[in-house]
Amino acid sequence: MKALVLGSSGFLGSYLGFVLPALRWQIAGLSRDGAEYFPRNRHVGSAQEIERLLEAGGYDVVINAIAMASHERCEKEPAEAVLINATLPGRWAAVCARTGAKFVHISTDAVFDGESERAYTEADSPNPKGVEGSPKLEGEEAVSQANANALILRTNFYGWSATGGIGILDFFVNSFSQGVAITGFTDYRVSSLYMGDLVDAMVSAIDRGASGVLHAVASDSASKYDFGLAVATEFGLDSSVMRPGALSDAATLSVRGRDLALSTAKIEGILGRPMPSTFSGLARARAERSALMDYFGQSTV
Repeated sequence: MKALVLGSSGFLGSYLGFVLPALRWQIAGLSRDGAEYFPRNRHVGSAQEIERLLEAGGYDVVINAIAMASHERCEKEPAEAVLINATLPGRWAAVCARTGAKFVHISTDAVFDGESERAYTEADSPNPKGVEGSPKLEGEEAVSQANANALILRTNFYGWSATGGIGILDFFVNSFSQGVAITGFTDYRVSSLYMGDLVDAMVSAIDRGASGVLHAVASDSASKYDFGLAVATEFGLDSSVMRPGALSDAATLSVRGRDLALSTAKIEGILGRPMPSTFSGLARARAERSALMDYFGQSTV
């Protein structure tokens, strides 16, 4: 499979450069920032340049891992959030419809309001509660309208970052290792999936010709507090610096849904297997950490 990753210096995009070659995919990346570790990476200076490169074709799959994912940044820069999370994905999906490349778009669980008493299915009507979710929902709609064959993955994932300071896994491991006092939210639940398990599901869905919206998340959901406890156990760290608390009391954080558990029934039917759990992914994260940091040119010491 010949694939192009948009956003190869980002959190998920950079990981794709580590794992996809091991699956014998031929990959290249496009990034605005440096990503020297990524195979055949090319720096681009504008969205128009990306569009021109997509028009040239030559790829079986284009994976859009570009996103403004921070709720707080989306709130401060709403116009930029719409451009990055909605407008551009629709344009790129349209180009791929013309060239015949499979367009894979990464979306979010934040398209829901988090008020349901059960896990959301793909048939449930989205109702974004936060500023991040609305542009992402617009992005889903733009991609679907532009490209009927596109695959849209609603997800919530965790993993290691190149800088060692992005994402919930880095946050907990760093805090526990350094003895920094933190709060683990007990009232905020998500179906967070280890990014290696996310990529496995994505690849299998592509192989099976899946299209439309799928929930590519863990088979269970967990609060941030319980996830923190599981991280401490898996890595042999002291969790006593973490106290339970409520997201609703965190005045500096933007509004978001309280329970964003997503149902995995549809994707499990397509893949023919259960999705991994949030907690089972921690063992894989620990096992991959050293090799991934070597790939990034970093150290785990």
